[in-house]
Amino acid sequence: MYLVASYCNRVKHSMVTAIADTTDRPALGIVLMLTGIASFAVMDALIKWLTADYSIVQVAALRSWFGLPLLCLVALRGGGVALLKTQRPLVHGGRFLLVLGLSLSFFWALSQMKLVDAIAITFAAPIFITALSVPLLRETVGPHRWVAVGAGFVGVLVMLRPGLGVFQLAALSALASVVFYALLMITTRAFKRSESIAALMLYPQLGMSFIGILAVPFVWVTPSLADLGLFAVAGMFGSVGVMCITQAFRLAPAAVVTPFEYSALLWATLLGFLLWGDLPDPVTLAGAAIVVACGLYIIYRETATTGRAPEQVTSMGPDDTV
Repeated sequence: MYLVASYCNRVKHSMVTAIADTTDRPALGIVLMLTGIASFAVMDALIKWLTADYSIVQVAALRSWFGLPLLCLVALRGGGVALLKTQRPLVHGGRFLLVLGLSLSFFWALSQMKLVDAIAITFAAPIFITALSVPLLRETVGPHRWVAVGAGFVGVLVMLRPGLGVFQLAALSALASVVFYALLMITTRAFKRSESIAALMLYPQLGMSFIGILAVPFVWVTPSLADLGLFAVAGMFGSVGVMCITQAFRLAPAAVVTPFEYSALLWATLLGFLLWGDLPDPVTLAGAAIVVACGLYIIYRETATTGRAPEQVTSMGPDDTV
């Protein structure tokens, strides 16, 4: 616990110090992206471990409670409570519902699937974001990116393997979490100019903490001291992941840091093997490779056609709500 606390304190200090620095620093941006992705992978592994003994409702609530203080401290450091002023309470209410759906569907998928399989499916997030940006944001997507979107969906189907006896409900739940995440990112793009990043980040987590207070008594199982420590560590790693990835996009172009989100597959493979003896099968790896290639091509095409990369198309996770 001391090492984890020291790690979180160092990251928190570097994040607070760097908030005012918005110049391009690609090397630091890459380091922060890799740190954020590793943090999310550790959090996901801890959540999978804990769902063996606790309901996903209790896991989601405790993860949110333990992660919220650190998130509040860093998010509000630059401007205080004034950053939470909003003229769009319904937007934040809708974002909370998306985070709720995202958390419950992804946590349940983690409880039922190999860690690496669940995380591999989430790589489809940029593909869904691109597809949904056309009807919801009226963005223009050229034929090259539509081909990449179509090929990406083929990659998702390869991982889901319908008709081969392994078309699990859990895999569909993981895919549902991707849709929730994509809609969350769409709302971030739509309202980033009228709402502060702190508000977009904190209101959904405040909602998760509040709904947890109401729901947890119905499913509560008193955790052991060791498990309580794991809940706290999961919450801290989730908050560190959000802060690192957010800052990575401030310090470096999205086209530079986004490809490093796929390092999650390496962490998921390593943690899955060490904790459960799981390894991805060739079909999952083939589908993930298709999805990753399509996601990278979408980034390349948008950068080539608009001169900028997609804004914050990051690794999908229940804490990644900015």
